Amino acid sequence: MPERSKRICLYDEEKAKHINPETLKLFQKYQIDMSIRDLSKNTILQYNSDLMQWFIYMYNNQFNLSVVEAKDEDLEEYYYWRKQQGNNVNRQKRVMASISAFYKFLRKKKLIVESPVEFIERPKAGQPITVQTYLTKDQVQLMREKLQEHGDIQLQTYAFVSLTTMARVNAVANLRWEQIDWDERIFSDVLEKEGKIVELSFSEETKRYLENLVQYRKDNEINDYGWVFISPYVTEDKPINNGTLNDWCKVIGEMIGEPTLHCHDFRHSYATLLKNEGVNLEDVSVMLNHSGTDVTKKFYIKTDTSKVRKIKDSINI
Repeated sequence: MPERSKRICLYDEEKAKHINPETLKLFQKYQIDMSIRDLSKNTILQYNSDLMQWFIYMYNNQFNLSVVEAKDEDLEEYYYWRKQQGNNVNRQKRVMASISAFYKFLRKKKLIVESPVEFIERPKAGQPITVQTYLTKDQVQLMREKLQEHGDIQLQTYAFVSLTTMARVNAVANLRWEQIDWDERIFSDVLEKEGKIVELSFSEETKRYLENLVQYRKDNEINDYGWVFISPYVTEDKPINNGTLNDWCKVIGEMIGEPTLHCHDFRHSYATLLKNEGVNLEDVSVMLNHSGTDVTKKFYIKTDTSKVRKIKDSINI
């Protein structure tokens, strides 16, 4: 079973104050650009984390280079170092994407002529960060029963909101009560990947869990600052962290014998369950807010092997 990629933490508050001044100045301009593009707070935090670790590496090992001075061989040295520290391909690709997006901004602002990232080939294969889990109907039923026994109303609600909306983790983390149309059973004006504003529909069962959660917080005088999902660290301006939601997934996974369960598995699972129940691919693709069916088919739908086997058995050759 593939293991989760090792996390690397280079951040040092004192060193961060002494990062190349030109790099910090451009980094501040990038904050404004990301804000204008309405990226979610969690996405911005992830980009900033990846970039700050790179800046610290340059401070430690590359004479505190400016990002404008950095060449493709400097980036390759950094990527190679991360690999030696235990990063797998998928985490490397994510870090490379964060750095690439920063250089794309610099080019757009005509602050650089060419990006060093353009001369580096991104890895195309490797072990996934976690095992991909597709929940079956029986496992969903088991999850329903275990969560009921467990008695955590928020955890129960999270599981079925995440499952039946098929929303990405950032979108779920940023859901607010004011976005709910209870009659239509939708969350409206939800910010999704690439800045898309979408609607998320949920099931009747999920609606009941949401209503129970509202009542529970009212009865216990819990201030959730308008957020659907909360932790002790949530404030009026700060939603729940993606990592917390992933920790919740691990708790749910342990209940049903799937310890590697993570947030995106709910999205893949429900898409596959719908397809196997006869929902056409185009409709599933729309529910996933994909721009076309190619991505849905290639990355989200698991083949129903029992159906394939029955087809084969029905043919005598």
